[in-house]
Amino acid sequence: MDTSRISKSFVLLGLPVAILIGALLAIVSHQFGFANGPAADSAGNGYVSRLSTYRIPDSLDFCGEGMPLRDEYVRRRMEQAFYIELSDAQIILDLKRSAVYFPYIEKKLREMNLPEDLKYLPVAESALRNLVSYAGAAGIWQFTRATAWRYGLVVNYYVDERYDFRKATVAALKYLSDLHSVFGNWTTAVAAYNMGQNGMLATVRYQMTHDYYDMHLNDQTSRFIFRIVAIKQIMSHYRKYGFDLNADEFYPAPRTKLVNVGSIYNLASWARQQGTTYQEVKYLNPWILRRALPAGRWTIEIPTSCHPVLLASNFVPGRDSAGTTTYVVKEGDSLIRIARRYGLTVSDLTEMNDLPRGRYLMAGQKLLVPSGVANLDR
Repeated sequence: MDTSRISKSFVLLGLPVAILIGALLAIVSHQFGFANGPAADSAGNGYVSRLSTYRIPDSLDFCGEGMPLRDEYVRRRMEQAFYIELSDAQIILDLKRSAVYFPYIEKKLREMNLPEDLKYLPVAESALRNLVSYAGAAGIWQFTRATAWRYGLVVNYYVDERYDFRKATVAALKYLSDLHSVFGNWTTAVAAYNMGQNGMLATVRYQMTHDYYDMHLNDQTSRFIFRIVAIKQIMSHYRKYGFDLNADEFYPAPRTKLVNVGSIYNLASWARQQGTTYQEVKYLNPWILRRALPAGRWTIEIPTSCHPVLLASNFVPGRDSAGTTTYVVKEGDSLIRIARRYGLTVSDLTEMNDLPRGRYLMAGQKLLVPSGVANLDR
């Protein structure tokens, strides 16, 4: 067998074919970015990530208090927070929601003569959402129950004013002002807001410093101020960092009016009487936890476009009207008998009074029942 002739034929025929295939693969690889190494841009340079084109400024501050960026450890922590916030799509939602909440927060900050930078705290705490943390902190300002009670917010079976944005904002700013008085600077005061006042006091005493940047803290609190400063920088200069939002893309604040009430037995029917819906009332007033409000002084938001309406003639006042009264349990009373007396179901009665299943009534016990209802046993 003449192997030299075969080799010569391969060189003459196979080699050109191999070269052609290689060239085609190179073209396809370049076109679709399959080549090894960074994809080339139009100038022939390597691909550049959008994030790597940005740098943190040489000077940053929080509430007018400078951040010691010359400290290499502090600078690295700031860069970490900056790039994480910048790469997270959450910042777009933060920007959109800010149009709903920032105007009121800014107004209260001016009234209380507090730094405007504090408005970024709830962005870092909750992304301006009514969240509940693993520790039970709730609302946009993330109040624990104990701190909420301390600053005058009502938290019970029917109501949780941690979800009342306006009341929670005022309470949060009072708390921050008190923390500033305790710790002497805003940076440590806001860190204490996240960590808890007692925890920060113990840290200050043990580590013998009031300087946040010199403290060894838990992971969440050690990142908290850096996150707020990063959020402040990006939200204040969002176009500079590539977030091209038009004014009409920010969420509009709802146009509402306030209605004062004493109590509401049936929230859905009360909403219909006001010319709105149960869904709208619950959306605007997330602090109302149940389908009723006990006796008290409550202020409810409803759309400005609402007007009171007259309900149909088959409307039953006993079941649908606003208002409650107290019934004192007598000997021989039962839930079924009392519910029937007021035209209720047992479920209605137990829900109104937060009664556990299977609980027996006691003579003298007081129950909430709808007012203006004819006693059907009489």
